[in-house]
Amino acid sequence: MATEIKATIFKDAETWITENMPYLVADNVCSISRTVFSPLGLTKYKDYETGEVKMLSMQDHVNGLRLLCEEIDNKKLFVGGLKNAIELIDAGNWDAEVVDAYRQMCFYGKVIYG
Repeated sequence: MATEIKATIFKDAETWITENMPYLVADNVCSISRTVFSPLGLTKYKDYETGEVKMLSMQDHVNGLRLLCEEIDNKKLFVGGLKNAIELIDAGNWDAEVVDAYRQMCFYGKVIYG
């Protein structure tokens, strides 16, 4: 029988997202754009490929971060040269590729582009 041991990566994901969102910058090839981040309300996101627009809550951002961590740790997503999800704690490790994947996780619940 295999024993699974889990560790906390983000003790307070909402605070981390709120404090670090200004540093999570996309480039011009990012498929999902967003307006000014609103931690207490809804933030408008747009998929430039489809034109679809969604208003995302803080819970959507937390879910996206959780999915990003899981996909990286399960070796299903390889972005930004990250080897494991613990590296996401440092916003300096979030290049445009990681930000793009995160936005797609928030918007779609999975990475559909790239």
